[in-house]
Amino acid sequence: MKSLLILVAFCSTLLAGAPPVTKIPLCPGLTVVTAISQPEGDYESIKTIESIDSGAIRLKYSTEHVEQDNPGHTLRKLTLLRTIRDADLREAKLYLQQFATNTPADVPGTTAIGTSSAVLAALKTKGEAELGVFDLPSALPGSSKISADPKTHPNVLDYYEIYKIRRVESGPVMVPVTVNGVKTQLPAIHATGRSDYYGYKAEFFFLDDESNPLSLKWRLRIGSVRAGPQAGGDRDTLEVVKIAYRCSAADTRIGRLERALAETGHADVYDIYFSFNSDQIRDESEPTLREIGDVLGRHPDWKLSIDGHTDGIAGDAFNLDLSKRRAAAVKNALVARFNIATGRLTTAGYGKSRPVDTNETPEGRARNRRVELVRKQ
Repeated sequence: MKSLLILVAFCSTLLAGAPPVTKIPLCPGLTVVTAISQPEGDYESIKTIESIDSGAIRLKYSTEHVEQDNPGHTLRKLTLLRTIRDADLREAKLYLQQFATNTPADVPGTTAIGTSSAVLAALKTKGEAELGVFDLPSALPGSSKISADPKTHPNVLDYYEIYKIRRVESGPVMVPVTVNGVKTQLPAIHATGRSDYYGYKAEFFFLDDESNPLSLKWRLRIGSVRAGPQAGGDRDTLEVVKIAYRCSAADTRIGRLERALAETGHADVYDIYFSFNSDQIRDESEPTLREIGDVLGRHPDWKLSIDGHTDGIAGDAFNLDLSKRRAAAVKNALVARFNIATGRLTTAGYGKSRPVDTNETPEGRARNRRVELVRKQ
């Protein structure tokens, strides 16, 4: 797996003027956040590389969304694991992009968070490639996982269709993503095409890095929805809005947080994650909370204001209340789990009144949803 552990010399800060990013290292701790936009707000799914060993990657997938069809519109939470083989990251032509309770955890011959090195190389050198994309049956309550055994039918490999895709531009296009807290333009290979059987249209933006060709954006079965409020829309979409990693001592947020608070007195934090429209802190926030606690432990004289900010969806009063509750939840976590004295922390919420980016795009809204740490004199 050494070939996958590209530890690039990119030491981003929380300040403006960070150097451009051309690679995202594939390493334990890499976290990729995607947003799905709905009228009621943006739902975030989180994919985290938990480990890399024995020629395989262990991936954790976590998502939450409101079940609109159920009484009470309950929040459904889903956590799944996936294993991806090193050989498939290099050579696979099948992209198992779906995560559901009926999806097998281990499907040889597939990738999960992007395409393979071989597919990206074909797009760059030949201008075209073939890519298998899946359309699995919906997971019904209590349904078992679809078999991954190709000798058994039906199995997961019965549900993909080959897309013949062609590169659109001669060079990379830039895709905006927040990387380690910094608004960044990532180079991507843009390709479009149709499926070979039904003729569905698709569009892909793959990170221009053969060591880790992440999917940054895609649209599948473009314009194929025939009925309902989404009529005329796309069957499936994906857009990465945030990426964070801690692959080496130089990459840790401890250094970035500490430096930003020492030099500027404030730091915007983007990898404290909350449940949708809630102040409940998601499990993936634990490393960042721990690092904030460590910084405060090394600076016992520091006092912080924890300020909550939201995007522009929903009304002023709702967002103001939500931002206050989220700031209070962060303080409570630091006090209860990391023994930070309550007197060292104050909280405030500003709702959607202090945006740092546009509210017209998913990536802009993701930058507006943040926790700001302000060092008090």
